Amino acid sequence: MSILRSTRGLKTWSANMNDRPKTLFEHIVELRSVIVNSSLAIIISMILCYLIIDSIFDFVAKPLTKVLESAGRSGELVYTSIPEIFSTHLRIAFYSSLTICFPYIILQFWKFVRPALSVNENKIIIRIIFVISILFTAGAAFAYYIVIPNIFTIFIKQSSVPAKFLPRIGENVSFIVLLMFVFGLSFQMPLLILAIDKLKILKISTITKLWREVILAIVILSAIVTPPDAFSMFFLAAPLVLLFIISILICRITNYKKCQN
Repeated sequence: MSILRSTRGLKTWSANMNDRPKTLFEHIVELRSVIVNSSLAIIISMILCYLIIDSIFDFVAKPLTKVLESAGRSGELVYTSIPEIFSTHLRIAFYSSLTICFPYIILQFWKFVRPALSVNENKIIIRIIFVISILFTAGAAFAYYIVIPNIFTIFIKQSSVPAKFLPRIGENVSFIVLLMFVFGLSFQMPLLILAIDKLKILKISTITKLWREVILAIVILSAIVTPPDAFSMFFLAAPLVLLFIISILICRITNYKKCQN
């Protein structure tokens, strides 16, 4: 009997040890493993993307070359230094790998905070990760198929300067990749507003009252993250304002249904 009691006591003690709060050092170790895993995923994905970089490059440069050909100009891109192609390929491979690994990186950080969340909260987070991926893809696609071709069309076809346009690979392709990435991140606004409302950081009525300040912040942010021209800023600010309005409506509808229940 004494042996049985000792065994039960040992199991209870080990269970309590497993349930004890983790120290700051243990949290730092777990966070380091999250960062290491995410970095390794980006590096491996970047290597794989570099192996097919020619196909990725053709896809990324297509909006520019297509506009050039439709304007009756040569669709060839030029470079002015030997390392320019290599550095451009590396940049494209990095952004491509970052886009591919974006859901995985979010999943890694979710695993880090999962023990502190309830079962329902974890289910909600999984859905949010899925929505984040969809919104990011939608933002990048919107930039690729709508924003970037219109920007190039405006600047190339409407230019009356008697000079030959020789698009450099490094500048123009990097511009396309950067805009796609920025739009992908910017399309996360609905989730941000929903999180602010659900976490009760700010009430949706307060956010609605601050609509002028929010729109001003969107315009300023669009001017900072886009190239220095009014067209790029408009093409980013306009959908963000629309997403802001949609987010407000979604929050009001969900809150109304919650009150009805």
